[in-house]
Amino acid sequence: MKFISLIALIILTACGPQGIQGSPGPAGPQGPQGYSCTVSTLNVGSQGAPNGGALLSCQDGTQAMILNGTNGTNGTNGTNAAISAVQFCQNSVTTYPSTFAEVGFCINGILYAVYSANDGFETQVVSGNYSSDGINSSCNFTVSGCNVTDY
Repeated sequence: MKFISLIALIILTACGPQGIQGSPGPAGPQGPQGYSCTVSTLNVGSQGAPNGGALLSCQDGTQAMILNGTNGTNGTNGTNAAISAVQFCQNSVTTYPSTFAEVGFCINGILYAVYSANDGFETQVVSGNYSSDGINSSCNFTVSGCNVTDY
């Protein structure tokens, strides 16, 4: 019986209140001081920015210039051949989110577009008669090279 009383006494003393929390440990090393950057607008023709842009200047002495592109000019494919967009339904205007007129791209005098059947793929659009089922922008059209006319 003494043995059971001894075990009960040990168990009861182990269920006492939680002890006092210790003091916090030492602080870690301090990181480097941060710095900020400013953005300045570059006007058209200023500081090597023919179409304007922005200059990012940071307190650590680094800079980055972001240049605006040229609006409304055709792109090139690396060999200076023009790339232009060609709309298929001439009398349709894309108006998000209700109307989407389908377009192709003329590259070196060859028309390319995405064909939506069979999981979709881009292909050359050879001369001939076609139909477009753009969202709220359906039509029939004829392709000759990169020229498109509705019929």
